[in-house]
Amino acid sequence: MTHDFIINTENVNEYKYRILTSGIDYTQYMLNPVVLHMHDRFDDENKGSEVIGKCLKLVTQGDKLIATIEFDEADDFGKKISGKVERGFLRMASMYANVVESSSSPEFIIPGQVYETVTKCKLVEISIVDIGGNDDALKLSRGGELKLNKIKTNNNMSKLMTIALALSLAADTTEDVVAGEVQKLKLAKETADKRVIELQGTIAEIILQEATALVDKAISLSLIPETLKATQIKAFESDFEGQKAILSKLITDAEAEGTQFETHKVVKEVILGGGKTNPTTPETTFDYLQKHNVVELKRIRESDPTKYAQLAKDYENGVRFSK
Repeated sequence: MTHDFIINTENVNEYKYRILTSGIDYTQYMLNPVVLHMHDRFDDENKGSEVIGKCLKLVTQGDKLIATIEFDEADDFGKKISGKVERGFLRMASMYANVVESSSSPEFIIPGQVYETVTKCKLVEISIVDIGGNDDALKLSRGGELKLNKIKTNNNMSKLMTIALALSLAADTTEDVVAGEVQKLKLAKETADKRVIELQGTIAEIILQEATALVDKAISLSLIPETLKATQIKAFESDFEGQKAILSKLITDAEAEGTQFETHKVVKEVILGGGKTNPTTPETTFDYLQKHNVVELKRIRESDPTKYAQLAKDYENGVRFSK
């Protein structure tokens, strides 16, 4: 009867360290792949039955190391343990290995660790156990004794380590070095903030220049009276793209108007209107005329300066037309 057991993952175990599956060397172990019970070779009660099975193969699945174990059912104690596994009373396996290398470099540390990560180790034996050293039943030494360096010793060190790791520094980086890196970041942020302010000022200046040029052009074409220059430029502050689109179109349309067409349109409007306009309709506001009837606005400016001045004053006071 064979059973598969997870004997290692890269999670932090009960003893607050972890082991990299890729660093486990089991070449020598597979020459004598013994499986014990509770990592015990000196049980007087079961003397001679220390080996309860053998590992047929070891395979990796992601960060897991999985062992396929065959129990020695010709041995009474081996058969007893096999039966408990078969019936579901024992479900955990654990490994015992000798540490070769360990590290506290940031890339090897994850939340919850107190000790270094074991990056290389040599597998010695696998055991069936009742309770493993962590959720994945991992064990690297008998009695939970393992000589690994701590990566933190108190709360202050924990905070320093967290900051160091966030800065891509080693977990054991000194306080002075961490403080120096933080100061560099602070200076970089201040420089970036200053640059942003400078760029915002430059952009605002460019917008003002473009808005002024458009308004001046509109004034020269009699689309906007000189008295409304400041008001019109200020309108660009809240909606630059919208104001630019409207004014640019008005300027383009006005420049495209020919003298003959203007005269024809004025005559037509005077005839159709009986030579009069209704001052109470929205279509006679300065806002409407500058957007939809530039010819009429120019006619009023030339033939009725008083009315033109009143329309301009109303516009300055906020009178608008919208469909």
